[in-house]
Amino acid sequence: MEHPALEGMCSDLAANIMSRLDGLALASLACTSSDLRGIARNNSLWKELCHSTWPSTAQHLLSPSLICHFDKFFADSYPLIFYDEASNHSSNEPETSTSPSDFVSLVDIYYRNQCVLSRVLHGIPDAVDVFNSKIMDDNCYIISSEREKWFLNCPFNLQLLDLTYDEDDDGDEDDDHLSYLGHANNNERSTSLEPDHCKELMEDLRLSWILLDKKTGKAVNLSTWKPLSVQIIRPHGHYVMRFGSIISVEENVLPQKLARCTITTKFKVTETPGLIQWRQISMSIENVTGSLLDGKTSLMILNKALYSMRTTNWLKVENGFNQYDKQKRGIIRREELRETLANRIYISVEIVVFTLLYHAFRQLF
Repeated sequence: MEHPALEGMCSDLAANIMSRLDGLALASLACTSSDLRGIARNNSLWKELCHSTWPSTAQHLLSPSLICHFDKFFADSYPLIFYDEASNHSSNEPETSTSPSDFVSLVDIYYRNQCVLSRVLHGIPDAVDVFNSKIMDDNCYIISSEREKWFLNCPFNLQLLDLTYDEDDDGDEDDDHLSYLGHANNNERSTSLEPDHCKELMEDLRLSWILLDKKTGKAVNLSTWKPLSVQIIRPHGHYVMRFGSIISVEENVLPQKLARCTITTKFKVTETPGLIQWRQISMSIENVTGSLLDGKTSLMILNKALYSMRTTNWLKVENGFNQYDKQKRGIIRREELRETLANRIYISVEIVVFTLLYHAFRQLF
């Protein structure tokens, strides 16, 4: 049955109208009738929508066949990972796991809804294809080089951008690492950032870090879009802003069954108004106690993230972080109590031993 909205309207005109919608509106419209669903399933509509939402997906570094189904990519990447303690359970992902060379990172940074920086990173540098290695037992792999041993056992940190010059050295203003924040269509507020504008940055800067599995086509946004924290480091005026997500895992991966993915950006506002120079963009993974995880465990968690629970409701994401922080404080408190109890027992044993030795010496002499 033809939808009343399509009476007397050609499919090309309907497609043109639908191309002006955002992803959520397009998906909702597709559910209203079979006619609209047929038009909304047009891959070119979703392709343009993905390119406008994440400019990194349009970069020439990506093979045209890498993202075949843009509607599926949007459905995976637009919602955010969320954690809910009440429904904390492991996902039903397939037995096969993605190797480091199959990962692609698509990173976009926005300022006042305008994309100011896009990057594509293929694979994970210095990583070994752990999941393709010959397995001796559950936790033992045949490693062929010292470099691979270093990656698997050292703290994981995926660097998208890292300028290594000294903090005291302002360095050259490389255009490749600069973001121009001024926009001709936005004259309501000043585009120059003065020191200590943390609140303004919290409101205006957004970041997306999409992890794509080339092998399965699965994708996930590891960021919260909104920053979780921002601080200014004196006296150099560097800003450090953090994004991230909470990922549920099985007990055999982490005893606490929770991991936190942290995306860290470090930048400096230049002397030229409306310019930001990016110093560092990196991603790391830590356990509930705040310790950075090694490469092998981090790769397992990134695989879990591809099949994690998602939501478009920011309040659910925020509530998940609050639950995580509550659990973190509880775990740290219990560990401190155990350490205190162990210390008291140790001291008590020392006192008893000393007392026994004292009485033994008195009887001898």
